[in-house]
Amino acid sequence: MTSTYEYQLSMWAPQRQQRAEMGDVLETPRLVEHFAYFSRRSQAQAAADDLITAGFEVARARRGLKTVLKATRTEALGDDQVARFLREVVDIVERHRGDYDGWGATVEA
Repeated sequence: MTSTYEYQLSMWAPQRQQRAEMGDVLETPRLVEHFAYFSRRSQAQAAADDLITAGFEVARARRGLKTVLKATRTEALGDDQVARFLREVVDIVERHRGDYDGWGATVEA
């Protein structure tokens, strides 16, 4: 079974290729948004606290029975940076029993 981290990292190669075709300058820092879902508000708050400590800005909202968490931080998109921020965020989310849903960022040409 593939871990969430391995799965998300495997999605980077095709995204990197698509970004290259759009002229994205991956070394240019930009706001990267991460999304996660939590069944319990207390778990989302604990994850938010850890993410804030790690330098992220965090927003939370209720969506049905789930709490949606969005964490943002400025990052470059080199391979090492992507692997590092994915490991960092996925570990925090999963430690607090959340489901990591992915990340996104603008194209910086």
